[in-house]
Amino acid sequence: MTSTVHRGQKPKLSVAEMRLKNNRLGMTIFQISWIMVFLALIVVNWQLRFSYAEWPPAGVAPFDPLLPFAATLALLVSSLLVKRGLSALRAQSLGGFLMHWRGAMALGIAFMAIIVYEFGSVSEAAMATQYGLTMRLMTGFHFLHALAILAIMLRVYRSGAGGTYSGDEHDSWPVEGAAKLWYFVTVAWIMFYVVLYWIR
Repeated sequence: MTSTVHRGQKPKLSVAEMRLKNNRLGMTIFQISWIMVFLALIVVNWQLRFSYAEWPPAGVAPFDPLLPFAATLALLVSSLLVKRGLSALRAQSLGGFLMHWRGAMALGIAFMAIIVYEFGSVSEAAMATQYGLTMRLMTGFHFLHALAILAIMLRVYRSGAGGTYSGDEHDSWPVEGAAKLWYFVTVAWIMFYVVLYWIR
C-alpha cells in the first residue's frame, strides 16, 4: 500500500530525515541559549567596569592583546579547517576530512595553550581587582567549553578514521554537530576577546 501526497501537502519525512531535522533544531536552540550565558558574563564585566573610575583600575596594566590575537587567529583558521573537513566528508573524501580535522584540532590545542598562559600570567595587582578576576572567570569558562568540545572533535575524528561516516548527511551528523559546536567556541571567544582586550 503506497501513500499518496496530495497537492499542497508536504511529503512525509523519513525517520532518518526527521532525526536529522530534530538534531539540527536542538543544536540551534542549544547554541542560542548557551550564547546567552556568554553574553551574561559580558554584561557582568561591563557592570563591574562601570563601578570603577578607571578601567583597568589605577595601578593595573591593561592586558596585552597581541598574544590573544594570535590565539584568535588560530581559532578562526581552525574553524575554517573544520568547515573544509565537513565539506570534504560530504564529497566522500575521508582523507580530506581527516587531514583538515587534524589541523583544526592542532590549532585548537594551540589556542588553549595560549589561553592557559594568559590565565596564569594575570598579575597580582590585577588579581586584587575585578579587572583580573573577571578576566580569569571569562577565559576559564571559555577554556572549559573549548576543552570539552575538542574532546568531542577527537572522538568524531577517531570514528571517522574507523570508517563510521559515509559522508551522507544523515549518518555523519556527529561531524556536523561537532563542527557547529566548534563554530560556537569561535564566536564566543571573539566576543570575549573584544571585551577583555580592546574595550577600555
